[in-house]
Amino acid sequence: MKKTLICLLILSATKSMAQDAQTIQKDFETIVAYTHQKNMDKVIDMTYPQLFTVMPKAQMKAMAAGVLDGMGIKTMFEEVPLMLKLSPIKKLSNAAICLGKYNQSMVLEFKNSSLVDMMAKTKMKDARMEKIGTNKLRMKGTQYLLAIKDKYTNNTWKYLRYDDEDAATNAKILSKEIIAAATKLKTALISIK
Repeated sequence: MKKTLICLLILSATKSMAQDAQTIQKDFETIVAYTHQKNMDKVIDMTYPQLFTVMPKAQMKAMAAGVLDGMGIKTMFEEVPLMLKLSPIKKLSNAAICLGKYNQSMVLEFKNSSLVDMMAKTKMKDARMEKIGTNKLRMKGTQYLLAIKDKYTNNTWKYLRYDDEDAATNAKILSKEIIAAATKLKTALISIK
């Protein structure tokens, strides 16, 4: 009887993890599509809610619009294979997480072409800049997105950028346990080509 109960519990947990993995994969593809469409309302709906304790939704939406199409720079996302790689789902004491790694490419078109050379020299860890015209750059590289399920998400999956430039913000809103686990997952994903 005990063995049967243990087997049923293991089967149930395995089925739940498989369903979570399918949900995360679908959600990753959806949030990337919303980003490419510049549909910030939908992106914000899928964002980890603790981010809004340091940046209100209205500010995040305005900032995203400014970054994507502000400062005399027009941003166009290129359709490239996502090459999505997901880490295993990691159960923690008060959360579950999964890290995704994917490709992204965008063309930046500048009204002021003098900014192109300066931006082309910008060093980024997970992306590279390439000049493709007198007023255009291509920024191509790897992006990371962290899926989190915890008490703040009402036990549903929500998402947070996990690129190096987001580390300071993430440190303010994520527990040390989540950061430590996500860092290990990222190290493992980096080694996967």
